[in-house]
Amino acid sequence: MTTTPEARSALSHPPAEVVEQALDSQLKSTNKAASSGGNHHSHESNNAAKKAETSKEVTKLKSTGQGLFTVWHGLTFGGLLQLMAKRPRMHYSRALRLVSLFFICPFNSIYSMISGLIYGRKIQQTQVTKPPIFILGHWRSGTTLLHNLMTLDSQFTYPNLYQVMYPQHFLLTESVISKLAAPFLPKTRPMDNMPAGWKLPQEDEVALLIETQLSPYLMVAFPNERKYYGHTFDVRHMSPGDQAKWKRSLVNFVKKLTVRADKPIVMKSPSHTYRVATLLELFPDARFVYIHRDPYAVFSSSLHLRRTMYMENSFIEPSEEMLYQDTLETLDTCLKTYEETRDMIPEKNLVEIRYTDLEAHPVEQMQRVYETLGFDGWDRMKPIFEREAQAMSEYKKNRFIMDDETRQMIYSRLKDFFDKYGYDPQIGAAENGGKSS
Repeated sequence: MTTTPEARSALSHPPAEVVEQALDSQLKSTNKAASSGGNHHSHESNNAAKKAETSKEVTKLKSTGQGLFTVWHGLTFGGLLQLMAKRPRMHYSRALRLVSLFFICPFNSIYSMISGLIYGRKIQQTQVTKPPIFILGHWRSGTTLLHNLMTLDSQFTYPNLYQVMYPQHFLLTESVISKLAAPFLPKTRPMDNMPAGWKLPQEDEVALLIETQLSPYLMVAFPNERKYYGHTFDVRHMSPGDQAKWKRSLVNFVKKLTVRADKPIVMKSPSHTYRVATLLELFPDARFVYIHRDPYAVFSSSLHLRRTMYMENSFIEPSEEMLYQDTLETLDTCLKTYEETRDMIPEKNLVEIRYTDLEAHPVEQMQRVYETLGFDGWDRMKPIFEREAQAMSEYKKNRFIMDDETRQMIYSRLKDFFDKYGYDPQIGAAENGGKSS
């Protein structure tokens, strides 16, 4: 299950020029839009709409050739009906995505029932004795880079793309269907042009979306309606019934991964940054690695990420005003929720990393992770990380720009974060660009 370090060493970063082109285009559009907006902070929403309107005209997103394949193809037929009961809005140009689900999802239901009959008792009896490792951090803060680095170590396992797309039946079908379906999978991830593949590390949040629909990624189906997903970032905000359903789903998924490989699981989902309290309730001895980055770069790259997610998986185009405001709100609440809950984690079980430090000194930062969290095998992994560091050094820094109004809006909300972690409020002073991960 664990891909060899040599085979995956190229996964740590996308080609710099690809990210630079996409990010610069998006940010220039934001800058242009600012000139048509008001100057007072109280008119934030109206100004965002003007920024968004211009941004929509300028930004060109590159399709990966994903075609009809979407995250929703992992649903069972019952899950599809549950999604349709919420009546997501549909644009005619994306209707084939919905039609294709009615052909694929019934097979997921059949495979799920068979898998339950074969593996159900074994999953139920499985004990998770090796505490999982959770990588935390807002989207585009370097979580993917950190996940890829940590999963180079064969003493760990991780959820891969096939397993998170088909959590109900991967124990039964992965060895066969992942090979048959390989030709239909895009060669690269749409948001950053990084390689895609069934066996590569992926966010367990996708599995939670597929199994429970209690996930922020429900925003892909309802991009303009936060009421459907806003309460799912932090499990504590769910109803008691939904909390129980969510917890049961995560624990069962971890058990399934343990059945496949009884090793510590490295799990990366930015949404878990909201869920420290819940994760500790389920896994009291879990380890955590939190990575943070210049909020200006995070915000800009997150806008691009969301646009790409919607283009490839949504049934309708999002409102650009809603996209802008929701991205800002998510950044604000994510960072603040972590700061409110981080002290719940025992000191020996938490490492915090600055993205630029990991980028500049990956070997030293990974050594700190291993030593703080008590992982064995550093002497074995050091030369592997050194080779990875050499590959990382060959990529150029990406540039970003931002208008003063947007910068001030972010800084006013996150001043405490800037102060605590030493980020310069002047745009570009802390990080003049950077590779998005």
